[in-house]
Amino acid sequence: MIIKVRGILLRFTNYENEIEVEGKTVREGLDQLAARYPNLRDVLSDRDGAVRATHFIALNGEQLSLDELDREAVEDDRVDIVTAVSGG
Repeated sequence: MIIKVRGILLRFTNYENEIEVEGKTVREGLDQLAARYPNLRDVLSDRDGAVRATHFIALNGEQLSLDELDREAVEDDRVDIVTAVSGG
């Protein structure tokens, strides 16, 4: 699968925005991404290893809830990570 990283997360992936990873599920793909870029792990996940609620994960354009990350993903699938940004 291809994981698309945007915004503030880019600095944790050496500014690579489309990264091909292995995995049978979205969660496995995200784990592979975090293994490749260890600094990303703490930003993407909480201390229990769950994806932080500030990140929106989409599979082929469909936003997934954090409970749906075990959905199957194949080689041609695209996973987008979008981080909510607050400001004022």
